[in-house]
Amino acid sequence: MKVIVIGGTGHIGTYLIPMLVDANYEVINVSRQKSSPYVPHSSWKAVTHVAMDRTEAEKQGSFASQIADLKGDIIIDLICFTPESAIVLAEALKGKIQHFLHCGTMWVHGHSERVPTTE
Repeated sequence: MKVIVIGGTGHIGTYLIPMLVDANYEVINVSRQKSSPYVPHSSWKAVTHVAMDRTEAEKQGSFASQIADLKGDIIIDLICFTPESAIVLAEALKGKIQHFLHCGTMWVHGHSERVPTTE
């Protein structure tokens, strides 16, 4: 079974992708490839890496179709910044995959004006 992880070298993907590989999933990591996983793990050698700048691809209207063209069984989106982006991707994947896990980010609600502290 093929799993596509969007934003796989970040906070969650660093730990999730090795677990998926170790569970015998075929894994494709889609990222800008500007950073490495936080923790090195031998499982990363089995991962296919696809370089894609989501922001630019969305401006061109091609991001969702490029993800669909990878023909994954499961899509895990770890870096979605807007509800519109999630909707476009979900529509492009409808009927083509088994599972779509949208984790998004806190930034989908916009930038914080004030970070709460106890100080």
